[in-house]
Order: sequence, then C-alpha cells, then structure tokens
Amino acid sequence: MSGSEVFDVRFHAGGANWPANPFRFRGKGQLVIEPDFVLVRGSSHRSFRFPKREEHRLRRVDIVNLRRDGRDLRFDVLGVKETITVGFTTADAQDAGRIADLLPARQTEEFAVAHAEREEFHDRIDYWSPSTPVTWTLLAVNVAIFLMMWWQRRGIADPAGVFESLQLVQWGSNVGRLTTSGEWWRLFTSMFLHGSLLHLGFNMLVLYQAGQLAERIFGSLRFSGLYLIAGLCGSLASVLWNPMVNSVGASGALFGLVGGLLAFIRREHSGVPPTVVKDLQGSLLPFLMFNLWAGFIYPHTDNAAHIGGLIGGWLGGHLLARSLHVPNQRTA
Repeated sequence: MSGSEVFDVRFHAGGANWPANPFRFRGKGQLVIEPDFVLVRGSSHRSFRFPKREEHRLRRVDIVNLRRDGRDLRFDVLGVKETITVGFTTADAQDAGRIADLLPARQTEEFAVAHAEREEFHDRIDYWSPSTPVTWTLLAVNVAIFLMMWWQRRGIADPAGVFESLQLVQWGSNVGRLTTSGEWWRLFTSMFLHGSLLHLGFNMLVLYQAGQLAERIFGSLRFSGLYLIAGLCGSLASVLWNPMVNSVGASGALFGLVGGLLAFIRREHSGVPPTVVKDLQGSLLPFLMFNLWAGFIYPHTDNAAHIGGLIGGWLGGHLLARSLHVPNQRTA
C-alpha cells in the first residue's frame, strides 16, 4: 500500500461484549495504517488524573491473528516479552471491512487451530439446531407470568410485602408444608415465579445466554427435558433441605443448564472440539463458583435449589447428551 489511511474508532475498557485494548484507551480514537506501521491514537484513563492523549506505533510485521465481529476488530501484536491484543469498534461495517483488508492476514499456528475448531463447532450446532424456540418460549412465559402478577396487585398498598408473599403462594410457590402435604405440582410451578424485577432480570439474562447455547447443543426436545429435570431437582432439594421453605425462581433450572453443559462437553466423542471445551470451562466454572459463593453470603438465597439443580443438570446432561458430529453423507 502507498501513503496512509486514517479511521475513526472507539476504544472500550473491555468486558464480555466489548473489545479491550492494553493502552487503557477509552472513547474516541484513531487508527492510522501506514505501509510499515500502524498508529493507535486515543485517550488513556488514569486513576485520579485527567485522561492523556497518547499514540502507539506498532510494526505491521508483528501484527497477527486479525478477527472481525461486525464493527468490532481485534488483532494480536507479537512482542519480545509478551503478546498484546488490541481491540476497538469502527464507525461502520464498511470501515471494519476496509481495515481488515489493509491489516496483515497472517495467523499463528495455535490461533489457526483454535479458530478452525471454533468454526467447526459453530457449523455443527448450526447443522443440528439452527434456532432456539424453547429458550424464547421460556423467556416469554416467565416474563408474562411476572407481568400478570404485577397487574393483579397494582394499586394495592403493601409496604411490608405481605400481599406479595401470599400472592406467590396462591400462584404456586414451593411452600414446604404445602408441597409435602400433597401439592407436588408446586415443584414445577415455582420454577416460573419470581419475587422481584431484579430476580427476574438476572435469571432471564442467564437463561438468554446459557439457554440458547444449551438448546443448540442438546436440541430443543432434549433441552426441554434437561430444564425440567434440573428445575424439579432444585425444587425438591429446596424442600428436603428446609421443610419450611417458600421458594420461587428459575435459578435451580439455570444451574442445571450449566451442569448439563459441563457434563456434555466432558463426554468422549461429544463433537465439541478441545478449544471450545476450554472456552466453555473458562466461562462456566467461574460463573458457577461465584454464584454458589454468593448464595452462601447473601441472605434469602435458596442455595439448596442451586445445588440440587446443578446435580440434576449434571445427571441429565449425561442422560440426554447426543453427538454433535455431522454425518459425512449429510455434510456433502
């Protein structure tokens, strides 16, 4: 290439959904692509000090492993002591494509293998389960029930929450003395009730993220069985641990989805490549440990339901697992 091209980009502090950068840049910046160098310009944020405008010059020969996700781009920069990853968001998809065309396309061997395995995994789940109707149905049912309960109690002065507690019992919460007295259906109905908007919001976020992955891995029918087994095991564990419990929420079933995913990916011939197994373990295990720890720390958390759902999901994951390998004749 001759001359240089300048692109306006946006830098982020990082996180699950945003590309990070090692320069602590945030906000608006620029990427300048020259024949031999790539200049990264932005404002670095420092503790208790004003942001500082900086520019970093990167050698093109050191840039490898470019990846693009919509308007987000990331690339690695090889160094003597360590390899860094630079990420940013472009103004539009056209800029993202242009930058991708201008930057080196070289890949390290390790990255190429990992990238190929991730692509293979996504091709397999696209083949077997391209959509997730059960997850979306569960999301809709949980939200609809919460809204109907809110509509029923609207306008009622209930500062102590007495009416809301009675309402949960009326709608089918897992009340130990009632469940063990013959109302076993509460083990099921309590899975779709939530005590607050925050409770609902957190559980639905987990269901949206873990549910879609689990449904695509297990298939819709098996996923439905896994969710039901885990939820019932969580509700049953809750009653057995505390016969005076009054429990609601989908968290037992959600812990079961995590348990089922961990069981699935550890099975031999599952069709989940080693790179994806490592990726999933790296995200699922910290989530599991943190939420179990939080369950013991924060009051009014039904950790028995969490642990029961996790165990039920683990067992259900083994029982309902299938192979993701695509038959050769169908691949052709």
